[in-house]
Amino acid sequence: MQIRNSRLCTGCGTCAGVCPTEAIKIHVSEGVCVPEIEEEKCINCGLCVKSCPGYSVDFEHLNSQIFGRQPDDRSLGNYLKCYIGYSNDIDIRYNTASGGIASQLLISALERGIIDGALVVRMKSDRPLETEAFIARTRDEILQASKSKYCPVASNEALKQILNENGKFAVVGLPCHIHGIRKAEEFNKKLKERIVLHIGLMCSHIVNSVGTELILEKLGIDKTCVKTISYRSKGWPGGMTVTLKNGSNSFIPLFGTWGSYWSVFSSYFFTPIRCIMCPDHTAELSDISLGDAWLPELRCDKIGRSVIVTRTKIAEDILSLMSSTKAISVMAVDPTKVKQSQKLLLKFKKDFFGTRLALLRHFGKQTPKFNIQIDPVWSPVTFLKAFYPYLNILLSSNKHVKSLLKYVPFPLFRLYFGIFKFLSLI
Repeated sequence: MQIRNSRLCTGCGTCAGVCPTEAIKIHVSEGVCVPEIEEEKCINCGLCVKSCPGYSVDFEHLNSQIFGRQPDDRSLGNYLKCYIGYSNDIDIRYNTASGGIASQLLISALERGIIDGALVVRMKSDRPLETEAFIARTRDEILQASKSKYCPVASNEALKQILNENGKFAVVGLPCHIHGIRKAEEFNKKLKERIVLHIGLMCSHIVNSVGTELILEKLGIDKTCVKTISYRSKGWPGGMTVTLKNGSNSFIPLFGTWGSYWSVFSSYFFTPIRCIMCPDHTAELSDISLGDAWLPELRCDKIGRSVIVTRTKIAEDILSLMSSTKAISVMAVDPTKVKQSQKLLLKFKKDFFGTRLALLRHFGKQTPKFNIQIDPVWSPVTFLKAFYPYLNILLSSNKHVKSLLKYVPFPLFRLYFGIFKFLSLI
């Protein structure tokens, strides 16, 4: 509970997934996923702390165990090759995020018997603003879990299903989910044997559920009237589609217009503070990492492409198989293309990470243990870069400021983010 109370918990759900007595349950509190312990069931085995990525991530040790070496590339971590690609199934490509590579990869792996199931996440049918992790075993179930989820996701809670069933499984998650799974595999032989593929999704930060509620308020939508919500739909980069119980729909673009909704989240409003303590944007401990291809030459692409980073042989083998069977189209690219596509976010995660941690410690915040070199660099600009996200996290957690934010027009959010973007690119 100390980890949770110190705001170090990532909400990934690994502790609940590996607890042998099911003493830990995950619930949403103050807009984020948090663990609750049933003391009478706890046997003090310590597995929850051992697997917790919020408390610590020993990158040096895990890189040695997974890849057999330390990364030469500070931005991307260990990798074999880099690509840009998309699913050749036009429905998958258009109706899932970033060109549909993640969904197509899982479908192909299922159909070829490489895996028996995949740990993925979908929105709940009875509570459409909440997520649920499950093991998908069919094409339809994989597609139910497609698209990004800009809300709390405790996907690793479903690890208990993998532990209770025989078979080979893929797991899909953000960097923190992958960190937790890799740590759990260190002491749990069943997990290590049964999880054969780790798919990492590039991530700058998550958004708590209050952020979604604010967007709905700004659209004049009562959250109790929502039937379904999709954060990424209608091509690339797409936008949020909200279907109400009366059958009506509302759509708001994700990105690229003065009225887009990502402008609210991009400034780290409604972000758990643990997210700005993370140095990993590209899911460096996964077998394969996927992200949006934010490249100038692809700006007119309306159906999406992924940047792809393979890190292990199994990832290379599956990608090659998918390409040879025409399930996907991929083009090998220089790693600089991947870095260019994620330039702003990599700068945030890497370039002033040490300054950000030092600033948080100065304000009395406990920070995680990372076995990586962290060198704070102090100047007026680096201070502002580090303070900007922390300030916005504090502002959006204040109930009075929160009530005012719903009256701020989307264009002002975009202008405000422009300040941070300018500072980051200096």
